Amino acid sequence: MPLSRTRRWISARALACACALIGVVLSPATEADARTEALTVARAISLPGNQAYPESMAVDPGTGDVYVTSFTTGAVYRARAGQTRAEVFLPAGTDGRTQAMGTEVDRHGRLWVDDASGVTVYDTVHGTRLARFVSPTPGASLLDDIDMTPDGTAYLTDSLLQLVYRLPAATIEDTIAVAGTTTLSVGFDLNGFVAAHPQGAITLNGIESDADGTYLITADMASGELFRLEPATGGIRKITVSGGTLLSADGLLWEKNQLWAVQFASDAIIRLTLSADRTTATVTSRLGDAALQHPTALVRLGGSLHVLRSQFGSATLDLPFSVARVSGI
Repeated sequence: MPLSRTRRWISARALACACALIGVVLSPATEADARTEALTVARAISLPGNQAYPESMAVDPGTGDVYVTSFTTGAVYRARAGQTRAEVFLPAGTDGRTQAMGTEVDRHGRLWVDDASGVTVYDTVHGTRLARFVSPTPGASLLDDIDMTPDGTAYLTDSLLQLVYRLPAATIEDTIAVAGTTTLSVGFDLNGFVAAHPQGAITLNGIESDADGTYLITADMASGELFRLEPATGGIRKITVSGGTLLSADGLLWEKNQLWAVQFASDAIIRLTLSADRTTATVTSRLGDAALQHPTALVRLGGSLHVLRSQFGSATLDLPFSVARVSGI
């Protein structure tokens, strides 16, 4: 991985975590409002190698296979449905990629893999590259997370520029048809909505759509704020959160009226209940455990919550890197 890019990513992550921890120190009562109990954390899927430092994961809805990205090598791992060990699916350096961020498997069974400057789409049978979509400002962007709405539109967060890019289904299919490259277009500009933050801090991170694509929710990792995005109108609205804070929120999972978030800096999982219009959210549970090892993503797998343990910044590694199954929340 180019050293300058690695340092920029690490610096941005460190700034986001520093902001989050400062916020906790300044307002210690905010987290205490939520229920705090112990989690049960068990290793579910082991990842190969000692440099994985996983960042994101996705479940193929058609097969149940789990895909995990590595932000230090750019590799992508795959655990077949029901397997407890993942294997390398896309090796480090595939298509010149030296870091991999958000990932998703779309309704056609195609794998999406973010890096700092763009997202590449792959066939999951042979790992063939199908298309590439790039940031309009590749040197300044940090594409972090991705989600798909039911109509096939892709939305990607840019954590350094406070933007959410939008890729309509027709654009995706046209680009794949010619195995081409297309520049991403801005779907939502959250500059002016996102709170002031240190230069280079990671802001927008996790993003999730509801079941019918009416709304998306994205989290600002630096401030702990949530935003409701409305694809039909382009509307942006800050969600009023009560009962706790989402400082250092990373990956999100939206299930009916429940929103789940992992907190990278504080090794915790938060559950929130959303109002019908998605303008308010109440923290109903916050459970922390050092065994979460700096979580960055969570999915529902086999009826259970599974959390990705990044171990980013850990002084001592617990190998192998892994996806954990959690219960108690």
